[in-house]
Amino acid sequence: MKKLSKTEIIRYKYDTEEERDMHVKYMEHLGYECTGQVRKSDDSLMDENREYYWYGEFVQYF
Repeated sequence: MKKLSKTEIIRYKYDTEEERDMHVKYMEHLGYECTGQVRKSDDSLMDENREYYWYGEFVQYF
């Protein structure tokens, strides 16, 4: 058996845009790639009052 590749995906939820920006720089320093998504909501697409939060998703390929 031979492993062909490994991918790690880590997702974070932040309280502020500043917290997210600082963490993105840190994660990129560690070798992770940010997917670029900045805001996210867990509410239904049909919900007119969707609540969004600051979000970051990072991927690292081995």
